[in-house]
Amino acid sequence: MHNNAVESRFRELDILRNSMLASDTFRGADNLALFYSLYKTAQMHGVEFETYMRKAISVMTEHMSEIEFEKDNRGTIIGYKSDSISKEVLESVMPWNLHI
Repeated sequence: MHNNAVESRFRELDILRNSMLASDTFRGADNLALFYSLYKTAQMHGVEFETYMRKAISVMTEHMSEIEFEKDNRGTIIGYKSDSISKEVLESVMPWNLHI
């Protein structure tokens, strides 16, 4: 890695690309891309990402009963099916609306 400003700007994308290539499934790569998008959105809005995630997870935990997960035959959660969480709650945890 050089100390070149242009290379530094693309380093995050390269790490993301390598991570997606290492994902076992398309679904894993898709989830990783969504997570990265959320990370960059928080960054754009001046929100510290770890603090943001803690707040978002605590809000979503309050609504766990409204989320339906996909489970395997052992009862292990393997995915997300649907939810009935109100749009207002979801909108409130977006980086551009979260006031930490």
